[in-house]
Amino acid sequence: MILTHILMTLLTAIMAGIFVCVNIVKLKDKKILKLLGISVLCILGISAFFWMPMLETYFAANYAVYQEGSMATTESLYESGLDIKTLLYTDTKGDTTHVFEVGIPILLMFCLSIFAIKKGIDKTYRKEYILFLILGIISTVVTIKEFPWGIFENIFQIIQFKWRMLLFSNFFLAIICAINMNMVVKNFNDKDIIVISTICILYLGLLMPLLQKNPEIQDIDQYTIGEVTENKRDTIVGMGKGEYLPVKSNDNREYIRTREDTVYVIKGRGEIKEVNKKGQNLTCKISTLENGTIVEFPYIYYPGYNITVNDEKVENFESENGFLAISLPEISNAQVVVEYVGTNVMFVSKIIFVMTLISIIVFKIAKKYKRHNI
Repeated sequence: MILTHILMTLLTAIMAGIFVCVNIVKLKDKKILKLLGISVLCILGISAFFWMPMLETYFAANYAVYQEGSMATTESLYESGLDIKTLLYTDTKGDTTHVFEVGIPILLMFCLSIFAIKKGIDKTYRKEYILFLILGIISTVVTIKEFPWGIFENIFQIIQFKWRMLLFSNFFLAIICAINMNMVVKNFNDKDIIVISTICILYLGLLMPLLQKNPEIQDIDQYTIGEVTENKRDTIVGMGKGEYLPVKSNDNREYIRTREDTVYVIKGRGEIKEVNKKGQNLTCKISTLENGTIVEFPYIYYPGYNITVNDEKVENFESENGFLAISLPEISNAQVVVEYVGTNVMFVSKIIFVMTLISIIVFKIAKKYKRHNI
């Protein structure tokens, strides 16, 4: 859930905080407190490749996505509400672009909650069962149009779309359904797991054809910088409509739309020759006639670009247009190379991820081996 979306990272942290608060008394046990600390470190380590670069971009430049109201609006919150029937079945005759159906397997197993509660939940996880049951129901109910957000709309509008909460609904209800099945099916073995998993996979396979295919939608690798939608005149960059742009370029989308895919001299005097751009790499020759000449490259500014002038690395920065730029002294026929290599933070985050993953695997194997020897 942490890796699905920036907003979901925040919501996942809130959900985890609720779980800890409910079990706050257990933190008096030093062993549990120690395990909690190790778990937090493992979670941070295994997702380091996501949140470390995210924080780096947050501090590197001023991006539109972090501005108030850029993504989270009350209008988008209310317009994204679902009909109750949408959660129960998918209308194949309508304009189906998403499947929000909870699914028959989940609904059937969820109905067993009445039997499970009546029979009595094991006290070792009774509190968690009740908490997940409540959170699962709430996460589902808040997605419907009729749910009265009221005074909380300004707080919860950060989720952008109500149906985002279905991610948590699926998570919590899956645990509830698993406990319900365990109480109903005795001597639960590998065969039962295979049968139930097969049924669920087949059901998902039946849902896939319900998604409507639109041949007019381009693949992501076919998007080009400066594409403009026909209706709203929003400049499209990649998959988003500008929310992940630097504020400077987001406020000046017409510049993105009309800018040529080449190198500009935006301050001072200079001449650009032999521009050769291939994806995130670019080479050219530059001659400048005065110190402090600012050269802007056809790349929106993000951390991770490496620029060399005559094989010597130079510092890059964000231009007034939100693009990658450098400042040059008076120089003649200089060979300039632009490469996207990522940042040191990105590199370190990947190392942390790999080390954490290896540590978890080694720990699990060692624990299993020790248990068998005992």
